[in-house]
Amino acid sequence: MAYESINSGVVSSSNMNSANSVPDVEKILYLLKPYQTPLLQYLWFSGRKSKEVRSPFAKFSWFENELYPHQTTNKAAITASGTPASLTLTTSNCNSLTIFNVDDIVLIEETDQMAYVSSRTTSQVVLSHIDGATNLTSIQNEGIYLKIIGSRNTEYSGVRTAMSVKEIEKFNYLNIFSESVATTGRHQAGETYTDGVDHAALVAKKIEEMKLQAERYFLFAPSQGYATSGNYRTTWGHGFLGRIQSNVNSYSPTLDEDTFDDHLKEVFQKGSNRKIHLCGSGQLMEINKFIKTRYELNPNPTVSVYGVNVREYLTPFGSIDLIWNPVMDGKFTNYGFTIDADKVRLRHMAEDKKGSRKFRIEEGVETPGVDGTTTKILMDLGIEIHNEECHGILKMEG
Repeated sequence: MAYESINSGVVSSSNMNSANSVPDVEKILYLLKPYQTPLLQYLWFSGRKSKEVRSPFAKFSWFENELYPHQTTNKAAITASGTPASLTLTTSNCNSLTIFNVDDIVLIEETDQMAYVSSRTTSQVVLSHIDGATNLTSIQNEGIYLKIIGSRNTEYSGVRTAMSVKEIEKFNYLNIFSESVATTGRHQAGETYTDGVDHAALVAKKIEEMKLQAERYFLFAPSQGYATSGNYRTTWGHGFLGRIQSNVNSYSPTLDEDTFDDHLKEVFQKGSNRKIHLCGSGQLMEINKFIKTRYELNPNPTVSVYGVNVREYLTPFGSIDLIWNPVMDGKFTNYGFTIDADKVRLRHMAEDKKGSRKFRIEEGVETPGVDGTTTKILMDLGIEIHNEECHGILKMEG
């Protein structure tokens, strides 16, 4: 029999053969994704070129140093004693004795008296008045700065003891980002209504997913290290969250202008006078709120455009490029990473026999003889963050 059934009356969409109908399907596959990965884009395309790592252990290191420290603070009141009265600094009342050298001129900020180091041992430093005769006044409060502002030298004086700071080694590890796409021969041979689902399109989609993964990693990875299992080694490197320790500030429950300015003042004390502030949508909205309260927006009687789009924030200490990072979700929507771009560099493993390990697409890695195709995408990357004191983190408490 060459028919399915007999219709009585009008033929309509309710009684027609649905298998013989042509569906109306858009030919384009609409992929939902965040539209930017600002940190990875900067690392990949900035003028500061990435650098190869040649150690088979995937470890890369650099040395950091800073200028000789010029001040310390007391952690307890210090009573002047003796004739003439002097101040004796010890490990129990002063945070750092090692920075002082004999004959250093020291300004005591609480009293504005100028003293000099009259004697120094490993356990104590004695400060006497600059003229050697006047009494020094006791220090009453804690946290008072003792500031080295020069050296007291007589005519025909000899050579002072050399003092310097020793450089320190910093390091990080690369992390292997590896994903694959596998499709069968039938999937490849068959036709679909939309684009975006063939093997090549799935590879392109996986690359986008890996970009987002690397963006999150370089921001949020909290630690570095390695582990061995049998004959193999796994390494992981820290991101900004694990590297920045100095300028970590918080706010609760809302961010105001004073708190934001105080954070930036702290970060700008070292490094360049132009930095990037990558923040989540929650923190960016908080910044927008306090800026709105400062200015009258669109005062015309008929308002057709309203709002604030702040891309650059100026302070007396430097300027900040405000950049929303859509991958900062969860608790990180209320985080902001203040980055000195001059102090950041992408690192990648050197080439192997197959080619680049910075980014590589390997075709045909499927088991020989299987009915299908597997493509592997590999990135062997790490981030080098110099002088963490030049960067900062601003976050909401809780």
